[in-house]
Parts: sequence; C-alpha cells; structure tokens
Amino acid sequence: MRRAADVLVDSLKIHGVDRVFCVPGESYLGVIDALYDTPDIDVVTVRQEGGGGFMAVADAKYTGRPAVEFVSRGPGATNAAIGVHVAQQDAVPLILFVGQVARIDLGREAFQELNYAKTFGDMAKLVLEVLDPDDLADAVCRAFHVARAPTPGPVVVSLPEDMLLDETSVLAKPVIDLQLPEPEPAAIREICSRVAKSERPILIAGGQVGFEAGRTALRDLAEKWNIPVAVAWRRQDIFDHIHPNFACHLAFNVPPVFRDTLNEADLVLAIGTRLGDVTTQGYQIPSAPRPLQPLIHVYPDEYHLGRVFETALAVKADATATLKALVGSSTPDVPPGRTDWIKKVHALSADRMTWDWVNSGDGVVFGNVVSHLIEVMDDNAVTAMDAGNFATWVQRLYPYKTTNVQMATNAGAMGMGVPSAIASALRDPGRQVVCFVGDGGFLMTGNEMIAAVERNLPVRFIVSNNASYGTIRLYQERNHPDRELATSLCNPDFVLLAEAYGLKGFKIEADDDIKPAIAEAFAVDGPSLIEVKTSLEYISAFTTISQIRSAATSAT
Repeated sequence: MRRAADVLVDSLKIHGVDRVFCVPGESYLGVIDALYDTPDIDVVTVRQEGGGGFMAVADAKYTGRPAVEFVSRGPGATNAAIGVHVAQQDAVPLILFVGQVARIDLGREAFQELNYAKTFGDMAKLVLEVLDPDDLADAVCRAFHVARAPTPGPVVVSLPEDMLLDETSVLAKPVIDLQLPEPEPAAIREICSRVAKSERPILIAGGQVGFEAGRTALRDLAEKWNIPVAVAWRRQDIFDHIHPNFACHLAFNVPPVFRDTLNEADLVLAIGTRLGDVTTQGYQIPSAPRPLQPLIHVYPDEYHLGRVFETALAVKADATATLKALVGSSTPDVPPGRTDWIKKVHALSADRMTWDWVNSGDGVVFGNVVSHLIEVMDDNAVTAMDAGNFATWVQRLYPYKTTNVQMATNAGAMGMGVPSAIASALRDPGRQVVCFVGDGGFLMTGNEMIAAVERNLPVRFIVSNNASYGTIRLYQERNHPDRELATSLCNPDFVLLAEAYGLKGFKIEADDDIKPAIAEAFAVDGPSLIEVKTSLEYISAFTTISQIRSAATSAT
C-alpha cells in the first residue's frame, strides 16, 4: 500500500514527465513530499501561477509532450487559468493539477473552494476530480491521453488534499498508445491530381508540422512539387524564410497586396492547421464559409474539418504522415505558370525582410535593434516573444529557419515572453535563448527572471520600453485619435530592476548604444537584460503614430 500522492508521482514518471512547474500550496503538500523522493523529476518553483502556466506551455511546445503544472486551490487555480487558456488556443498538451479542499468540505464553500468543472469547463478538454485514491492512476492516465490528441490541449485534474494522503494498492497505469490517423491512399491520389492541375496553389502549414520530421517533409514537398508555402500565425519556424518557396507568415498586419495576391490562388492546401481567424486574415484567406478557390484541408481532428469552411476535400489524417505520403507519391507535372507564381509570392516577403535604420526624435526605433540582433544571434536561437507591437519587428525581419524555435502564443497573452524563455533555457541550456518583451508584458511576469539567476541560465532579455501599452495605443489612435487615456505607463528603471534580481543590465538610449550594449550583454556568463528606450512614434514595424492619426483624420 502506498499513498495516492506517491502513485501520482509514479504516474508522472511513467508518462515521461521529467519536470514540473509549481507554486507550492498546502492543498497538495502530499505531492510535494512525494516529489522529494523523486530527484529525476525537476521541480521548478515559480513566483506566480500564471508564470508557471506560461512555462509549462512553452515546455510542451518545445518537447511536443504534455507539460505539468501544480497549483493550490482557489487563488492558485484562478491565477493559473491563463496557462489553460493559452494551451487551448495554441493546441498545446498541458496537465494542470489543482489542490482541492478535503472531500468532507466539498460543496460547503470552504476556504478557497472552487468548482473546477465550472471554472475551467469552457477552456479545458477535460476536467476531472478524483475522490477515490483507487481511481487516481486511471484518472492521470486518461488526462495524459486526452491532452495529447487528436487536437492537443489542456486537462485539469482536481486533487482533494485528504485523498492524496490515503493509501491505495492500485499501481500507476502504462501510457495509452496514441495513433493518429494515416491518410487514405485515395485521398493522396486526389490531392496529387488537384495540385497537378493547379497553376497557382498555396500551401498553408500549421503547428502540427512543427517538429523535425514534419518540417523536413514540408520542405521536401515544397521543392518536389514546386509549391509556395505560407505559415500559420506564430508558426514561422516551420519553414525557412530564405527558401525560394517561402510565401509569407499569415499574421496580423499582412498588407492588402499580400491578401490580394494570395487570393489569386486557384487552390488552397491547408495541412496541420485549424485555419483560425488570424491565419485566415479574418476568415478571408480562404474566405468563409465558401472559399473563392477549392480548399483541401488536412487535419487529424474531424471537429475542425468543415466547421468554418466548405472544403473540396477534407482529409482526417496526421499532418506529417500526409506530407510524407505526398512526398513519396509520383511527382505531378508542374503547369507552366507555376514558377512565375512562386516568384511573385516569394518576392512579397523578401521585400518586407529588409530594413534601413531610421532615426526618431523620441527614442530608438526597435527595428534598428532587431536588425543588429539578427547579425549576432545563433542560427538556431530560440526567440521567445511576448505579445505586443514590438514583436512585429521580429516577425518581419528575423529570417526564421527550420532549426529555430519561435516561442510565442497564438492567444496574444501578455506575459508569455519571460516565462517561455526560462522554460526553453531549462529544456536546452546549451542553446541561445533571446527573449523579446515589451515593458507592459515584462511587468506582468518579469519576476520569473529570478529563475534564470537561480539556475544561471544565459537568457538574453530584450525589453522594449516605449512607456506604453503599444498595441492598445495603436488601436486607440486608429479609432480615437489624439485622445490617449490609460495606455501610458510609468515604468521603473529596468536595468536597476534586473540588477536587483542579480542579472547584468545594459541600456540602449541611442543608436550608437546598440552594438556595444548587445555585444556586452551577449558576452555575459549567465543571464543579462537590455533595456531599449524605444520610439513610440515608430509604434510597430508597419506604421507610425503620425500615419495612423493621418489616416484616422482623413476618414472622418
């Protein structure tokens, strides 16, 4: 007989968990005690549950395996909700274990009690509450299985504190074998036939293609079939941007010429993407519900096939398996106009990746900083990006290759940057990790940088400080020009703040500071931070405040 908490930890080991993130709480002290005797599971203590959720999401993105966070009941669980939401939006396998009040107190509105089925029911794929210690092993096994497929996502498991200390004779359950559907030969033949007849096809690749085998197969297919590849929102690292078959990143701020050009396509082949609203430019590429061109949609979860878009062919199949099958099939004849089409599409993105330094009277243009960082960053660096307009410079200028890892969230959640950088560095300490974060996002979860100090992780934090919630300010100027309220920020000295945490800090206040500050920061043995006094006028990589105001004024 063993404690349920011990069986839970055994279950984690069987399911390949080697790291958990947590804020310790009295409601699951039994699990913490069981982890004490399990040194092969790394316990990362975070400073706030939301930061822990972001770390877990990033860890799952990095490994492709379910990540685990433990939090205490009530406030701990609600703080962790952001991680659950991001995991759902990003299709990331996450297990959130939440301590719960003792079973005798359930339903009494006991101290910090919450109904987790109601709290997380609309975000999580599954919410379980384990009342009997003999059911715990089955519950954990089920949680890991549901989190993985067919569309990965979050699962929440509620653990009454007294149950964890009960004894049970039930042992941990083995991993349930997961087999994603293989494409039918008839479907492969139909795809080949349609592509062979297409002069202007576009392939939209999504997150399911995100690991090495999928990326390799995607590149091989693009080259073999001479087909251009667009990547889904926040999935820039699945296809080399310098490759002649690269089309574009379907993100916010795609210019009208991009949309017009892509709508000239006579066939859309979407593989491994759910075709969300950002990727499809507000459900316009392809257009919903009836696309302008035939749509072939390949995805392993039938829920997302035909849900928003009418399809000419819906293929319920694993993305990587489908790409491999297509690569192994006979090469379709390429129509004469295909080469010109690829050149036309590729030229759009190639032009946007160039940048000439510009000066601004109100601070350093962040594009100047990013363009130099590109020169000194490793080819396989992890780019951990928070949400905000500063990120548009990275998305526009950074030449992602298939060895890069873009650590960012589809959900647009501020605060992701610092925790995701920490999680990436923990997972691969020898790899360069560069965190791009705005002042607003940094002040939400910047406290988690203490983990970089604690473990001597050589993360480079690049803080864009324009004293503003920049994205909201952009929309404010667009919709209510010259009526700024609530978007200006009173910020600390980020260098002094970093140094108080134990990091080396550097400041960029003028263009002449860029190269020496980056050189010194990147030479530090351990974590370092660079604060950039960023221009607010150059609010994004695509527009200025003056341009926004001018357009808004002329429209009235």
